[in-house]
Amino acid sequence: MKFDVMLTGVGGEGVLTSGVVIARAANLEGHYVRGVQLHGLAQRGGVIPTFVRFGSEDEIHSPGIMQANADLILAFEPLEAVRACYYARKEKTIFVISDHRYIPVYSSILDIPYPKLGEITRRVIPFSKKVSVFSAHRLAKEKLGNMILGTTVLIGAATGMEALPLEEDNVRKAIETTVPGELEKNLEAFELGLKLGRSE
Repeated sequence: MKFDVMLTGVGGEGVLTSGVVIARAANLEGHYVRGVQLHGLAQRGGVIPTFVRFGSEDEIHSPGIMQANADLILAFEPLEAVRACYYARKEKTIFVISDHRYIPVYSSILDIPYPKLGEITRRVIPFSKKVSVFSAHRLAKEKLGNMILGTTVLIGAATGMEALPLEEDNVRKAIETTVPGELEKNLEAFELGLKLGRSE
């Protein structure tokens, strides 16, 4: 089995950390794992694409995902889901999207309106096998008091709806290893996400 995940969002959301969690969970299941992260723009609120690929060693020859080959796109910001369509294909790609918007600075400067969620979904549908949108960041803020935990909620939702083919216990173990300082709340966020995904 080969599985390709693209995570995308903006700097400061925890996209890179989320990629590490998924990579470690896959490794715990015995998969060969490769991936790549774009770090530089994170400090300036820029786009952060991260790729995680796992499966057998003879199936994965590079860390990057080719055009139209992602199995799952985790978008921690809605508009970034549209940008990620380059990596998606109608026959195979599932989009799991958080509906929390980070409105770009140039949107105000140039008076360009941020697209409504319905418009964003409409643009993504032609490139997707399935689109699921969750209020992950809002739920994290309401239940846990920290919006940044929305990234962990979204990983939980993808796991719960089986869009991310990893065992729940292995994702929990990966969270424990990756964010020991905020472990309790991240595990709570993951459980919230699992419930969201199972109800999908």
